[in-house]
Amino acid sequence: MRVFTCTDHEGHWVGVASVVVAPDPEYARALLIAELVSYGIKQSEPFTLKEIDLSAAAAIVLQNGDY
Repeated sequence: MRVFTCTDHEGHWVGVASVVVAPDPEYARALLIAELVSYGIKQSEPFTLKEIDLSAAAAIVLQNGDY
């Protein structure tokens, strides 16, 4: 499995951040869209998935609160 992050999908308020575990980006996108729909959030714009490199230790800040 691979891990993807997304900080630019639509949400109820500003500052969204999601993590998706999936075998590939297409499936990750479908999973995230389905999960957002379960929260009543529909996507009208494309969003960005960034894959996390699991071969190296890292700290990843998804949202730092700077608006």
